[in-house]
Amino acid sequence: MKEKMLLKKICSIYANDLHFATMIFPFIHRELRGNATVRTILEKDEQKNIEKILENIGLNSKLKKEVRKIDWNATNINKIRENFKLLEKDVTRNIKVDIIVSGSNIFIQKVNKAIDLWVKNNISKLERRNQILNIVNCFSFEENKEINSIMDSHEYILKTTGIEDILENELLKAN
Repeated sequence: MKEKMLLKKICSIYANDLHFATMIFPFIHRELRGNATVRTILEKDEQKNIEKILENIGLNSKLKKEVRKIDWNATNINKIRENFKLLEKDVTRNIKVDIIVSGSNIFIQKVNKAIDLWVKNNISKLERRNQILNIVNCFSFEENKEINSIMDSHEYILKTTGIEDILENELLKAN
């Protein structure tokens, strides 16, 4: 019997900071329209890149306002603690949550360990509410010339068209 998934880890690869903003934007747009909460844990400030995208895209002002409410600034330990407090409130209110993690491999690894620990400590709340957390780990292509190891450690990949199951893609390529 397959264990129930409470933590869905999704990977994404970006070429540069502006590409990160461009690539993540369709996902955020869909999630906000679906009333999800988007939280960020970022190694670098992305505010300027997100603003560039918002200036050049035809989007209603309400959705632009929602995107601007997301914290696109670099993360420090206090922001991570605050995100976990907010996450606890989101789980209590049964709100769908997406956490976007972006940075170096070491940064992503450390953040994921902290998230895994938070999930372990809050597993009964998540199970009671049948809640799944989406963790979108965004890796720089510059640091990861061989992306197979990233894909091997994730079940899903985020593309501009949406989230795809990596295993299904691999099976389709093999046939």
